[in-house]
Amino acid sequence: MGEHSRQTDKPLEGLVSYAKAGAAVVATILSAIAAALTGDSVIDTTEWLNVAVLAVGALGVFAAPNVPGARYTKAVLAVLSAVLVLAVNLIADGIDLSEWIQLGLAGLGALGVFAVPNTKRELILD
Repeated sequence: MGEHSRQTDKPLEGLVSYAKAGAAVVATILSAIAAALTGDSVIDTTEWLNVAVLAVGALGVFAAPNVPGARYTKAVLAVLSAVLVLAVNLIADGIDLSEWIQLGLAGLGALGVFAVPNTKRELILD
């Protein structure tokens, strides 16, 4: 019976290990959807750049290891992605409604990456 309970714990542990990357991917997808549905309903170059920055940030969150001594690495990468989204918009042609929404989603994605636990143990302790 003990062995059976160990087998059911492993899928949860595997999912929790990728939950932060999942939060970043969700923010990226929502950013693309928001750009497509707001404003002129066309994704312009700046909006595509925002999606690309968030996608690279999600890859960074995915690739960063879950190291106990570096608890905030993934959150820092997500925040840097959100800051780069802001920089892209300020360098380009200013910020319109859909880009504000993308920026908000990038910030919420960074908060999500920070809030999601790194490991199953943190999930249980928190």
